[in-house]
Amino acid sequence: MVNVAVIGSGFMGRTYAECLKRYSNGGGLAAIHGGRRADQLAKDYEVESIVTYEQVLARPDIHAVLIATPQTLHLQQVTAAAKAGKHVLVEKPMALNRTECETMVRACRDAGVNLAVIQTWRFRGTVARGKELINAGRIGELRMIQLRTMFPKAVLGGKPWIEEDDSGGMILDQGSHNFDFLRFYSGSEATRVFGRIQDYGKNSFPYPSAMAQVEFASGVMGQTWMTYELPQPGIANTAFRALVVGSTGMLDIDGYGQLNVAVDGKPWELFWEQPAIDFKNQPLGPSRLEAFYTQVQDFIDSIREGRPPAVTGEDGMAAIELIDAVRQSSATGQAVEMNLR
Repeated sequence: MVNVAVIGSGFMGRTYAECLKRYSNGGGLAAIHGGRRADQLAKDYEVESIVTYEQVLARPDIHAVLIATPQTLHLQQVTAAAKAGKHVLVEKPMALNRTECETMVRACRDAGVNLAVIQTWRFRGTVARGKELINAGRIGELRMIQLRTMFPKAVLGGKPWIEEDDSGGMILDQGSHNFDFLRFYSGSEATRVFGRIQDYGKNSFPYPSAMAQVEFASGVMGQTWMTYELPQPGIANTAFRALVVGSTGMLDIDGYGQLNVAVDGKPWELFWEQPAIDFKNQPLGPSRLEAFYTQVQDFIDSIREGRPPAVTGEDGMAAIELIDAVRQSSATGQAVEMNLR
């Protein structure tokens, strides 16, 4: 059994506690640490609330930590866990910049522990099935990808640190999803990035709008448009909406709705539809949790099987590298050439 301590007791801490307690096989929830709600969360899930992080890491019966804390803490917490010989699953964004990511990757590699990064969109139903269709050659040779995440405003919920400039703002918080998606779908590394970050003054948090164009080594062109500054009433079905174009077909992917497919000149057809997610009344319902518990299970399995996780530290770092490139491009007005690993 892989015993996992959840670090952080906010909305996402409860999310992962539920996944580990109710859905995991071969592993489970061992303890809770961190945050003002830790004692109550531990009581709710009938596990121990551990006072200090050092005490968590000193426990030989705890094999891994799942870090669901603000990104400003990730570098310190991940490297400490690696030094203690604990496997790590860390929430996105992995860190504040590439340098921090590189330090985390090296620390876990040197310690011989697994480092995985939460990227639940890879495991969400429409996105996962769309990737399977691409891999199966259903739309031919991949050519272009566009992803839009567009809102009238951001619901900060349990993440007030997003309002702090030092936390990287929305370009980091949402961008870690968007750029991972582009890289995951392209199946290739980025070679060139051009982007622009804007703040039109409608929100209290920094960097709320961005556009970026990414060229990949495979020849695929990727584009993402993210904003939390749309006029009301906003645009329907753009919370996570992707258009994927191949040589013989296309995918229209609504992360919270339908996956539609058009191939070989035929009309659009519904391939699969995401069951409704009730964030307000059933935040721990299986429709929302499926992507989370699927990735948590992969993390547990990777430890038990002695293999890399599905989303590695290097994957998490690649998304942050692209965000760094957009920041640089926006500051200079020039495209940024990427250094391929």
